Amino acid sequence: MDKNDTVLDIGCGEGTITIPLAKKVKKVIGLDSAPKMLELLEDKAKKENITNIETVLSDIEDIPSKNLENIDVVIASRSLNGIIPIDETLKYLNEIANKYVFITLFGPENWNFEKEFQKYLGKKPKSFPGYNYMFNILFNMGIYANIKRLNITSQREYKNIEEAMDNGKFRLDLLNNEEKEKLREYLNKNLIKNPKTGKLYSKKDKADWILLWWKK
Repeated sequence: MDKNDTVLDIGCGEGTITIPLAKKVKKVIGLDSAPKMLELLEDKAKKENITNIETVLSDIEDIPSKNLENIDVVIASRSLNGIIPIDETLKYLNEIANKYVFITLFGPENWNFEKEFQKYLGKKPKSFPGYNYMFNILFNMGIYANIKRLNITSQREYKNIEEAMDNGKFRLDLLNNEEKEKLREYLNKNLIKNPKTGKLYSKKDKADWILLWWKK
């Protein structure tokens, strides 16, 4: 990646990757399906006086309809896990990238904490196709991707139980009041205080990411 590149950041959210990239390349197109996330990204860019970010409101499946051109690098960070079927999306991302495609996916250890909570509720945890599923699809498409498990050493931390409940991964909108109380009970039992930061964490609540990437 260099200063003359145009980068498409799929599932950009509020700009965790988009903002740093914009400082290193010619242009970044941040694409997301949530208007609020794009608003937050635009606010951050304005505060940092960054003018080379373009935002696009779109579902991932609808990207082909946006007629994106002259994309050097495509990045999809943790945004393709739930896309099924994925074949056409991967094919299109490969087609529009002039140089590289980088995809990060949740690894096998990423959902341990959430799956344990589902069992705590007496429910069967949901599962998604693993990274090997996508690797095999790429292989069958004639794309021989590099694969690397990223070394993430830190655990997620929270200021309090409310922040742990409300961070999105437990999907409070899908829980009834009884289940929300069960979640609070579960977190109180399983989160401990980090003496160095004063925040709550669990060794089971750790990010696990897999990087797939290939050069055109």
